[in-house]
Amino acid sequence: MNDFAYTIKKFHCALPIIKNWIDELLNKTEKEAIQVSSLNFPKIHQLFPRAFLENARVVIVPGDPPRPPLTNIGLYELADFESRDLYGVTYKNTFFIRDGHQTESEHFHELVHVAQWNRLGVDSFLLAYGIGVMQFNYRNSPLEQMAYSLQEKFDFNVRFPDVIDLINEQTDVIWNQIKPYIQ
Repeated sequence: MNDFAYTIKKFHCALPIIKNWIDELLNKTEKEAIQVSSLNFPKIHQLFPRAFLENARVVIVPGDPPRPPLTNIGLYELADFESRDLYGVTYKNTFFIRDGHQTESEHFHELVHVAQWNRLGVDSFLLAYGIGVMQFNYRNSPLEQMAYSLQEKFDFNVRFPDVIDLINEQTDVIWNQIKPYIQ
């Protein structure tokens, strides 16, 4: 088994710990979470279906958005993600944004991740995201590249015919590139 295959196996074995950490975080912050549909972001309301925005939640945090203790569970390959200075991070249908960075653009970026989670499901999202970060580092990982690229288009008022379909199509392409590594 090569080093990368071993790392993927190690990450796969850590999934239950990561998923438990996410569930505990979401349960703990549930009362602070705000429906994205209640926010005054006109471009977002035009792009995303109402039901999607009603399901999506945001929690404003005073400092760094919470991340699982990846290095504590032996995933040293993800130390860059764990220690990186981020404005937002998404888990399932809930994203955490650092206070002072609640722009419509940042919300759009995190909503792309909500759609990715919806498309892939928890295990597949975590595998695709983790493998992407391990291979390419945070900023160049495929799911982040997609979110940043769409965010840039959003910022320049590019029209998306159906943003959810577009995200789903691009997410499927990424997943099909990742799948061979986990089989």
